[in-house]
Amino acid sequence: MLRLFFALAPTPEQNTALATHVAPLIAQLQAQPVPAQNLHATLCFIGAIEPERLDALRAAAASLRGRPAKLSFDALEYWETPKILCATATRDLSAASELAIALGEAAVAAGFAPDIKPFRAHLTLARKIAPTTAAAVPLPLPLVPPTVLRAENFLLMSSRREGTRSIYSAVDCWPLYD
Repeated sequence: MLRLFFALAPTPEQNTALATHVAPLIAQLQAQPVPAQNLHATLCFIGAIEPERLDALRAAAASLRGRPAKLSFDALEYWETPKILCATATRDLSAASELAIALGEAAVAAGFAPDIKPFRAHLTLARKIAPTTAAAVPLPLPLVPPTVLRAENFLLMSSRREGTRSIYSAVDCWPLYD
């Protein structure tokens, strides 16, 4: 089975810079950092599918024509239920939101059962944060400088487990047009 999702991804340089910038906060939170190469903004989580259905999912994605998206990740937040630290985008998210909705609709029309949730632009930076530790840190905090993601394409990504970590890799990519 393949575990798949659609996403927007910062550049490797942006991921490294962001991970380095927040490393002291993650250490203070005694959290498990997400590897820099795994940072992404999930648009639509598809879940587990059989490898033979991959072409149908690719065709559904290829049929879309979304607009380029610009996301400015400008705040750091602690989300209690998943116990994560994330960078969040608080400004115009319309192009990314429209793409997330379109991807969910295309996946359903192609016979998949994606996890449909309202799009909330975020990059998960750390996991396994104890609520008592999080309470000692004044979150949310501004992220200065913000990480600005200019997405000219969207990705189909796979997630696989390697020991206790998840490894994400691009399966395919499609351009976004004006």
